[in-house]
Amino acid sequence: MKYQKILGLVATAGLLLAGCATDSDNSNTWLSDPNAVHVSASVGSIFTRSNPAAADEAGQKSFNTGDVMGVSNNGTSITYTYNKGTNDWQPGNGSYLVWDASNLTFQCWYPADGKNTFSKGYIQEDQSNETEIAKSDYMTAEKKLDAIPDSRKLEVALERKTARLILNIQNFNDQFDASTTKVNHIRIASKASTDTNETTIINIKPLQSGEGGIGTTYTALVIPGEVEGKLYFTTDESAETPLVVKTGALEAGKSYTYNLIVGKNKITIGNVTVAEWGTDKIDGGKAEFTPYVTFTAAKAQTFKMTTKSNYNIDKLEYSLDGNNWTAVEKDKEVEFGGAKGSLRLRGKNPNGTASSSVYNYSTITFTHSDVKVACTGDIRTLLDWEYYKTVDTQNARFYNLFDHCTALTSAPELPAENLANYCYKSMFYGCSSIKTAPKLPAKTMASECYTHMFNGCSSLKKVPELPAETLADACYSSMFQECYALESAPASLPAKKMASQCYSWMFNGCSSLKVAPELPATELASNCYCGMFFNCENLTTAPVLSATALVDYCYDQMFNGCTKLSSITILAPSDQISGTSFFYNSDSNWISETGTDASVTSRTLKVQDRDAYDALVTKGLPANWKIGSNCTVLNKDGNAITE
Repeated sequence: MKYQKILGLVATAGLLLAGCATDSDNSNTWLSDPNAVHVSASVGSIFTRSNPAAADEAGQKSFNTGDVMGVSNNGTSITYTYNKGTNDWQPGNGSYLVWDASNLTFQCWYPADGKNTFSKGYIQEDQSNETEIAKSDYMTAEKKLDAIPDSRKLEVALERKTARLILNIQNFNDQFDASTTKVNHIRIASKASTDTNETTIINIKPLQSGEGGIGTTYTALVIPGEVEGKLYFTTDESAETPLVVKTGALEAGKSYTYNLIVGKNKITIGNVTVAEWGTDKIDGGKAEFTPYVTFTAAKAQTFKMTTKSNYNIDKLEYSLDGNNWTAVEKDKEVEFGGAKGSLRLRGKNPNGTASSSVYNYSTITFTHSDVKVACTGDIRTLLDWEYYKTVDTQNARFYNLFDHCTALTSAPELPAENLANYCYKSMFYGCSSIKTAPKLPAKTMASECYTHMFNGCSSLKKVPELPAETLADACYSSMFQECYALESAPASLPAKKMASQCYSWMFNGCSSLKVAPELPATELASNCYCGMFFNCENLTTAPVLSATALVDYCYDQMFNGCTKLSSITILAPSDQISGTSFFYNSDSNWISETGTDASVTSRTLKVQDRDAYDALVTKGLPANWKIGSNCTVLNKDGNAITE
């Protein structure tokens, strides 16, 4: 039937016709048809199917362009596709429903993918990314009207017919090294359809957040009822008997988080949290939840916060179940771990856990040093847990927060790029069980922002790249001092302009360090490299010192005690070497006790020219770095300098 014929009948008879109208000539005719059924849809009382590109909350709570919904009336079914630009659900294929006063019952379903119907829906086996998991967000609504609405708009509230299941790796039992153990993947066994007559079981590949260690989550949309999670440590499922965790009867429209403690032969459920799904957003199908700073322990542990000087703990809360929150009080002990589950922290203080004065701060302690504690989550949730992604961090300070927490095995995420002075100073000082440092993406430093940050973290093996190009006084000073297990540094410290003491004592005492970062800076500052590699006894090659203008104490004690060092390049001209005290008291301490290990049978010293070499000799060049003592001296062009 052509649209024109429908319009003629309506005009003649004054009736509103049932069923669907078609128009092969003009697909937009429905917009001008006063009898066309227009659609407005939401999910329950709020929009939770969201637009991932939206910058504000209103945008995040809208449907996405291309979303398809099925609408049925009196046996006629039409698909409507959402257009965000016009905020309309537009009928497809030139067909649309028209109002009929005698048939005002509508049935709707989403997504209308050609397989789902109002009476039954299907979930996808592959839910590993945002697009795929969205395809399983099956929802329906039935709307019965008493009269045609004046707006001619059908407003429906879709209800979820699936449940959301989140499996969280809370901890590993003592048979594992929790800091290094990883789950390779998880499969979630669920019915494929809401149809009770269909019994097909699928093994869902869930959406994974994390690398398989503590804090990693696996999210899937499942058919209500009992579900099994299958955990694998290898990539070959056929060669491994998985560890299995079984859920209770999951209900449609609810989100379940199962916190798992993984043992060698079984999985223990630490605790389970249940929430109405509508409280969390889904960005493009991706299930999101607030990454509170979370502490997990396999056995009973005790949390406490102490304060220094006159600092008052403000707007900081803790929870043991993720639902009920209590204000953190000074010196109040809170038990968690084991059967009690994880302890979560959240806050509403943009200043963090310390004041602008370096003498006023709070510190977290754990009573039982023999019970290890893993920390996950985003530190910004202590500043503003609701808007942590956009919170202003320029006044946020966490210095001394975990001072000498020897039980702590991992650090929270520290994604801030706008730093305050002292922000992370001594944050993990003496945390001897931490093996990996978090990513530190900031490119602009603040005064003493990383000073002593990981000092004494004797188990630390891996550090992140440090991309900062704009430095501040003492910003990296003693950052990794006495990290005895550290074997490598960032590939480069890219800043071209130094600040006073910026890298001083940065790797002091890192006795396992073998490879130093590149140091491309050409504009130096007082004490900028002072003691940077002091007593790094396994360092074999020094980074190129390309600066041609020196300042007082810039290289003071830089390589002192690097006994296995066999190669040094310093390209400063003779007048700079002679005219400055680039090392303390004009002696040789910048390379004292350097290259003296018995394993070093030859050394290479590269300098600007012969005059530069002579200036170094005058300054007190150690005998083992002089010509004729198994040391080759080269000029900047690589030509040998001889006596």
